[in-house]
Amino acid sequence: MRSPLWFVVAGLIALAGFAGALFYLMPRLGAADSRMIRVVVPGNVALTLDKAGRHTIYHEKNSTVDGRYYASETVNGLRLRLIDEATGAPVTLTEPAMAANYTIGNKSGTSIYAFAIERPGRYRLTADLADGRSEPKAVLAVEQGMLGEMFSLIFGTMAIAFAGLGIAGAIVLVVLWRRSKAVAPDRPRG
Repeated sequence: MRSPLWFVVAGLIALAGFAGALFYLMPRLGAADSRMIRVVVPGNVALTLDKAGRHTIYHEKNSTVDGRYYASETVNGLRLRLIDEATGAPVTLTEPAMAANYTIGNKSGTSIYAFAIERPGRYRLTADLADGRSEPKAVLAVEQGMLGEMFSLIFGTMAIAFAGLGIAGAIVLVVLWRRSKAVAPDRPRG
């Protein structure tokens, strides 16, 4: 294992680790984005939420909905109400426990509200501006668990990349150690 060819093998393994990380990341990144429900506000829309638990509402400063691009820096004066369509009960909207921002492709969002539902179903989201204006239009994105998925995706990607680097580094160290042993002069015996 003293051949210089092992350095090439180590380099190829490191590159394979980065390629593996990229192949792991790309399809999962698009899937996380596609699970978000996007709505144009002000307006009134029915949301089908398929999981109970905490959800987050984001204001997307840049977004595309139904082939139309929207850009809105703020949503000043936007009032939101969420109602369970089955029971007519209002759902309490609160500030998110943790501020979150994301950028995926041309979309960038900032968390503005959070809510929890006890059961899956249809919920009516009503959004209006304080003075009844219908402009400017903005995009809201509703999601559940994206932050956790993103952490998992980031750590998974890093683990794959570092595994490739770790194996490549181990090969380089073994080759250097064996090469140093091969050229070390014999000590005279006493």
